[in-house]
Amino acid sequence: MTHGRLLRAAVIGTGFVGPHHVDAIRRGGYAEVVAIAGTDAARSEARARQLGVDRGTSDVDSLLRDPEIDVVHVCTPNSSHFSLATAALEAGKHVIVEKPLALSAEEAGGLVSLAGRTRRHAGVAFTYRGYPMVRRARELVSAGALGDVRLIHGRYLQDWLLEATDYNWRLEPGPGGLSRAVADIGSHWFDTAEHVSGLRAESVMADLATFIPTRQRPRTPGATFSGADGDADPVAVDSEDAAGFLIRFGGGARASCLVSQVSAGHKNDFRLELGGSRRSLAWRQEEPNDLWIGTRDATGNSILPREPRSETVPGVPALPPGHPEGWAEALRDLFRPFYAAIRAGAPPPTEMQPAPYPTFSDGARAVRFVEAVLTSARESRWADIA
Repeated sequence: MTHGRLLRAAVIGTGFVGPHHVDAIRRGGYAEVVAIAGTDAARSEARARQLGVDRGTSDVDSLLRDPEIDVVHVCTPNSSHFSLATAALEAGKHVIVEKPLALSAEEAGGLVSLAGRTRRHAGVAFTYRGYPMVRRARELVSAGALGDVRLIHGRYLQDWLLEATDYNWRLEPGPGGLSRAVADIGSHWFDTAEHVSGLRAESVMADLATFIPTRQRPRTPGATFSGADGDADPVAVDSEDAAGFLIRFGGGARASCLVSQVSAGHKNDFRLELGGSRRSLAWRQEEPNDLWIGTRDATGNSILPREPRSETVPGVPALPPGHPEGWAEALRDLFRPFYAAIRAGAPPPTEMQPAPYPTFSDGARAVRFVEAVLTSARESRWADIA
């Protein structure tokens, strides 16, 4: 029984994103983090000490068997998402998984079915849905402020893999999967575009490029966003450094997007614009507290700032306007409705009931999108998003 007490959460993954999940869980107001787990016992224990978490372990099985743990966050390399999420659900835990949900549509569909059978809350960390102005954009589109959505376009550009000496496990098909830039960051753009527009993508035409086919892999593995600065070995890389794609949406809307992890000077340049029959709307992640509203009469163009909103959940309140809220707050606010539902004893959402957080079904859609992108690029044709 969880109603009336702080939930107990465990995070699996000690790398880049795991500690951010620890921080977001704590600040959400619904849960405490009681354990963090990784593949290396010493590193897990050290990370637990750094983060002030009581338990650091490499024994994931014992963690999943612990009846005191209510929620498990899976923040590990992509290839382990399916097995860890499966084990957590079968152990009766509620689960949040970093994207991609799985490496194949078949695995993702299996997780959707398992979450339904176990009646557990199951979410995917599509962080950008948590931004206040992304939520505001969705409200405006839903209310008809843009008219009929006709065009969606944008980009997601980074430069952390610009050099041949830049290396990370995401470059390897074993832990990372066959797609890199699209699965890693393109999936975020795809989910946000569907979420804000309220439309569903039907098919995609994609072009992928690997500009650095040989990279230097450090003999001593480094952290995310680090490169080879010592002994290294040359390795062949097949996954895409960049991709461009066109999307056809149900209802006739069209979209285009460019994603890249090799664009110098762009750190986390996520942009999304929707053009409707009445107005346009644009949002940029690196300036997250404003929406641009465009009209035919240029004098009507405006910047819509973030407004104060009343708080309906516990935890750290939203900052007043003029105090920027960014990525960490978006992750916190993405988790809040997930934890609120569990603590209230609410049943998990169904396909017929809108969910207050991105579900495994949303994660499975993104996996199917990535598979369609790979098919399109390989066969030089439009590919259906099944």
